[in-house]
Amino acid sequence: MQITSQPKGLFHLIAIQMWEYFSYYGMRSLLILFLTQKLLMSDEHAYALYGAYTSLVYVTPILGGYLADRYLGNYWSVVIGALLMVAGHAVLSVPSDDHITLYSALTLIICGYGFFKTNSSCLLGELYKGHESARDSGFSISYIGGNIGAALAPMLCGYAASRWGWHIGFGLAGIGMFLGLIIFSFGRHNFAHVQKVNKEALTRKTAGISHWLLILIAFIATAVGLVFVLKDALAGYILATIIAFSVFQMIGLYRKSSSDDRKKLHSIMYFMIFGMVFWAFDQQGGSSISLFIERNINTDFLGYHIPTAFFQSVNPIAVIIGGAAITWLWKVLASRQISVRTLTKLNMGLLLLTAGFSLITLSSKLAMVSGQTTFLWLFIGLFCIGIAELFIDPVALAAITRMNPRGATGTMAGIYMLISGSIANYLAANIAELTATNTPQGTTLDLIASAAQYHHVFQSILVVSVVVLVMGVLIDFKNRKNPELS
Repeated sequence: MQITSQPKGLFHLIAIQMWEYFSYYGMRSLLILFLTQKLLMSDEHAYALYGAYTSLVYVTPILGGYLADRYLGNYWSVVIGALLMVAGHAVLSVPSDDHITLYSALTLIICGYGFFKTNSSCLLGELYKGHESARDSGFSISYIGGNIGAALAPMLCGYAASRWGWHIGFGLAGIGMFLGLIIFSFGRHNFAHVQKVNKEALTRKTAGISHWLLILIAFIATAVGLVFVLKDALAGYILATIIAFSVFQMIGLYRKSSSDDRKKLHSIMYFMIFGMVFWAFDQQGGSSISLFIERNINTDFLGYHIPTAFFQSVNPIAVIIGGAAITWLWKVLASRQISVRTLTKLNMGLLLLTAGFSLITLSSKLAMVSGQTTFLWLFIGLFCIGIAELFIDPVALAAITRMNPRGATGTMAGIYMLISGSIANYLAANIAELTATNTPQGTTLDLIASAAQYHHVFQSILVVSVVVLVMGVLIDFKNRKNPELS
């Protein structure tokens, strides 16, 4: 990995991305367990709330990208997002069984992600103006760095929660985000050349009201509304509204685009479809697979009981190890003037996803014998899926920032996150609900029946992933002469 050839500012951006991953994955590793064990929600209720949260986390980036492109710039959008996430984790760390406190905390994190997620990738893209040859490796390095935080978080937050209580585990995730923000702020001078805040646009008035005030009012109204959306499980309606808005944005952008930009938009559509399918299945790791481990996997090892949350670290550890190998591979191929097409890389990710769910399906099959089985096959399966991630988001986002159709990188990256993140997570929650086991309070869960239910769903995922992989190979072959997908 040619770190010395990377632009200044990469370290500071990786630092805040690493701690953002730490905060998100630390909280995610605890959330489904917290809902079912502490708040005693049913599987259906827990999956629905989990799905609403994870889908809305990827809805707001389309709005955050819009505000960054027109008003705030990527740098200050990242700062605002980080502060909101810190505030959300601070609320979540307060010991409370009150659901409104939970909804308020999740709302702050959702809003924070809206400002942070895509704009941090766009800010990274801005660093590579004049460093195009290092762009792909830079995105891979960033992804690996972020996953260091994701690998540490489940272990540290999971241990803290099991030792001192849920609120300590959630609070630790927030401390990590605050630390990342401090490190990022120290490198501000490295981002002096990036897009600045558009003061003229912010002070412009509509109906006598400054745009900055309209943005603030809209933010407060959105935050209050999201609390009720989480409370009343209305995420599907919000998602439908945002999708309609995104389609309108895409149509408007398409109409104004030249023929070359339209080809770029067509290519980006491929990335969105691949990403949606991949993440709908990958995100089972934090929901259905997490409860499968809790109920049907024997996690005792050498006399030590491994907390379920620890298994959330397998995925990012795989990203770190596999990422180093893959970055080295791209470097070797580039030195020999061999380039791997973008769609081919995406298909490699789908292949690894299929391999991973083959092993997870095997694990659930073995658990049907006595109710529990060893974690070996599931561990390897999760590891394969973790490596697969390296062929999806880093590849797609690097391509989107390179294409930059009509200078709307933030908007397009936000729509990509909407499709591959929000819609995928909403679908993931609905898939996870198929594994729900209704166990009346006071009765014992039938582990064999539970394993059979998980097996049925995991096997179905495997079949669909095989079908999508075959379709992906065919699409790649058909578009082998398309330069935008090279």
